[in-house]
Amino acid sequence: MLTSLTKFRHFLFIPTCGVIFLFALGAPLIAQGTTYYVSLTGKDSNSGTSTSAPFRTLLRAVQPLDPGDTLYIRGGTWTEQLDLMKYNTSGTSGKYIKISGYPGETVTIRYAEPISGGYGPIKARGTRGYLIFENFVLDGINMPPATGWQIDGSNHHFVLRNLDIKNFRYNGLYTAGNDIQVINCKIHDNKPPTSTGYYYGIYANRSSNLLIQGNQIYNNSGGGLHLYPGPHSNPIIRNNSIMHNNYQARASVGGIILYSSAGPISNAKIYNNLVYRNGTSSSGPATGIRLVNTTSTKVWNNTIYGNKTYGLQISSGSSTTAQNNILYGNGTANYSNHGSNTTYTNNVTTDPKFMSASSNNFQLQSSSPAANKGVALSSVLNDYRNVPRPKGATHDIGGYENY
Repeated sequence: MLTSLTKFRHFLFIPTCGVIFLFALGAPLIAQGTTYYVSLTGKDSNSGTSTSAPFRTLLRAVQPLDPGDTLYIRGGTWTEQLDLMKYNTSGTSGKYIKISGYPGETVTIRYAEPISGGYGPIKARGTRGYLIFENFVLDGINMPPATGWQIDGSNHHFVLRNLDIKNFRYNGLYTAGNDIQVINCKIHDNKPPTSTGYYYGIYANRSSNLLIQGNQIYNNSGGGLHLYPGPHSNPIIRNNSIMHNNYQARASVGGIILYSSAGPISNAKIYNNLVYRNGTSSSGPATGIRLVNTTSTKVWNNTIYGNKTYGLQISSGSSTTAQNNILYGNGTANYSNHGSNTTYTNNVTTDPKFMSASSNNFQLQSSSPAANKGVALSSVLNDYRNVPRPKGATHDIGGYENY
């Protein structure tokens, strides 16, 4: 049986299914260029253009990359930094450079940064863009504190796909660039070196057109996803599973927080997410979804369950539409609204009759008060698994479409 994440990946390649069709229209088109290979058993004197003659080092493999080219990294544990700055490696519009783990092999980049606050395992700051990174592990187990992959404010058009980002003593991913897509990644177990610090799965400083889609974000010390301080325009956060984040006393982020203090956060769309069990008895506040000073935010068809404090917390200065959400079993309250011009309809705060909340199966029983009780939303044409909505007369409420 396919898992929900596997199914999501499967549907990404079928450009006829509602939301996915829309995403496919915005996906990068990659002109066919030269394909290179690098292997721990290769030689830098090789041509690098065939599996039988791969390069040996990442630095040598990056050197010839031009827009439209692909680099496949063969399996094994690499302790070298992926440096895209030495040769100013960058793609162009319509000619992305793709750097990928070789299909069917496990590629782990476990770089040991010599200084705290360095560039991290991927050195790619500056104006470079139109880059795809996919199918490998970034393991920060050997990194010093406060060091990780940072996508700089001048970076743009990065696609992160099917990555496993873990064990950094920093945020799993920090981004301040524009047109960044994080798709089908696992981002987990990123934690500080002391019990008083806290970091996030994803910390997005500022952006336009940020896409966070189909990810599993879990066991991060401070919180799951933090957009702060802004400005952010048009972020889309959909089809993610965000759970078991925030276990530090000083942390104040649970699953998802959009908090504007330095610039507006506008036109955010947050839908089809499972946001559950963020926060512990000893952690700071941990809300499922919290909005502070955001404008025109849409919160649709999320399942928000068992978080330490609030389920959905709308703070002052926020204008929000919240529809078709399940808000249940959260510690302080399922719903808190201090925003302005809030539209709140077709949400369920009573027992939604999940199949089995104890085993994290948040699909609905046939007797659920969320079944066929949502408002029809033309922008939400699939569920968390990309099952088309609606099956029945109208949308089911929550992340799953069952009836």
